[in-house]
Amino acid sequence: MSTAIQINNTLEKIISTIGDLPASPAIVSSVMGLTSDLNSKITDITQVLMSDQSLTAKVLKLSNSSFYGRPKEVGTLEEAIPILGFFTVRSMVIATSAHTMYSKGNNEESSQKLWQHSLATAVSARSIANKLNFPNKDEVFIAALLHDIGKLVLIQNLGDRYQELIDEIEEGQLRFRDVELKELSFSHCQISTLLLNKWSFPVSLIDAVESHHADIDLDDDSPITTGHIVQLANHIGKRENIGFNDYIDTDISELSVAHKLGVDKEWCDELIPEITEHYTIEARIFEES
Repeated sequence: MSTAIQINNTLEKIISTIGDLPASPAIVSSVMGLTSDLNSKITDITQVLMSDQSLTAKVLKLSNSSFYGRPKEVGTLEEAIPILGFFTVRSMVIATSAHTMYSKGNNEESSQKLWQHSLATAVSARSIANKLNFPNKDEVFIAALLHDIGKLVLIQNLGDRYQELIDEIEEGQLRFRDVELKELSFSHCQISTLLLNKWSFPVSLIDAVESHHADIDLDDDSPITTGHIVQLANHIGKRENIGFNDYIDTDISELSVAHKLGVDKEWCDELIPEITEHYTIEARIFEES
């Protein structure tokens, strides 16, 4: 049997144990469907959300957070949904489901670091997309939230062996992908891609996750993609020391992906405090759940 076939068999075996997205797949499916149709009735979305107390609480907390600037407290989903918008509600549903999954990691500390980095990357990606007026902002958020889902699979399946790699990576501030390829012959990116294919996520979202470490050809004048935004957001999350203490590119504006997106140091310095504020607020919502 060839090495490539052996690796593929190993990957398939690993992801076969992860199952489906946790908690209320019917609720996730219903909300995703309703919020993708701008003609959906708020009462229909409210009815679905109210069947999950955790989701209801998080949507209300987010709508009452400081950056929505409400003069009075929002107390019902009927008020909260128009404030947040369909896309944000959809992102919150996916984030809640993902948080449940990350909370069940075998290694609590590493799983928590992974969740923190994933949420920081998602918040960063949403802010970048807003700043660039990029369409499909909910897809950007979700792709960024799940970009490292392969690491969670490895934490849950390889246990102490993967924790040893994490310790090596943090001690030497190395790159996850480099160490994974050297020690395992595959990376978390491959695991993430296979898993999201298994879950039947959109191709554009899967491509973004798969390419978040890809080299950028600045001579290529093709359009900006979700993957480019996720890649820059990943670097910003790491630079802010949220999550793992691995390799960090300190000057974000000098990265190839920053040049691709047309952003400079002033642009980054202006946006990052906003990202940090939003992350702090949204992280607190999950910590209080």
